[in-house]
Amino acid sequence: MRNAIKVQDLIVTIDNSGCIGDKKQDLVQVPNEITAYFTARTAILEQWCAGAMPVQLLMANFSGDVVWGQYVAGIQRVFDEIGIAMPPLTGSSESNFDALQSAISLTMIGKKVFSSTKENCLFFVVGQPLVGNEVIKNPEKVAQLKELYEGLKDGWISAIWPTGSKGIGNEIQRFVGEGYTSAINLTTTAGPSCAVLVAVDEQNVQEFSERISAPIVKITKNK
Repeated sequence: MRNAIKVQDLIVTIDNSGCIGDKKQDLVQVPNEITAYFTARTAILEQWCAGAMPVQLLMANFSGDVVWGQYVAGIQRVFDEIGIAMPPLTGSSESNFDALQSAISLTMIGKKVFSSTKENCLFFVVGQPLVGNEVIKNPEKVAQLKELYEGLKDGWISAIWPTGSKGIGNEIQRFVGEGYTSAINLTTTAGPSCAVLVAVDEQNVQEFSERISAPIVKITKNK
């Protein structure tokens, strides 16, 4: 597991977003639905990394009551994209004070459904590291949730590992181990897991290459 925690038989993951939305002082100006979509995207990728699927969602909304429905719509979009029903959602909104900047936190509680392995696998980066407005301007460079989910479900992806603000190089070390690299920017932030590390069994590499639409870069051993 990457950042997930196990509580008895449950897998808990969380992601948050701050200063991104439609308030005047937000540093990145996007619709609130987009903010919630990418927050939920990261949280569900962490679930998949741990071999789980969410069964309950908990949202902390710091942007005001009026934004709740917009955030829900963004979260719903993630589940529509992968073709499954959204789990029950509950949570709370800050309504006593009007925050100057947008903020959301989303927790997912899940149960194990996938058996992840890295044995007999080759390793790849799917997507490119993007952050802020780059994410909105370059959707074709973002790893697609539907494709990753189908790969895990159907078995042509053996394991995944999200990336984030510490850069791809840091995550390669955690996922594969020391002594590996990739011909991609290893230090820049990858934003809301725009790039995802994957393990693919050698016999499934051709199908993987044919079914993934985002850019693919191989992870290799240092010479």
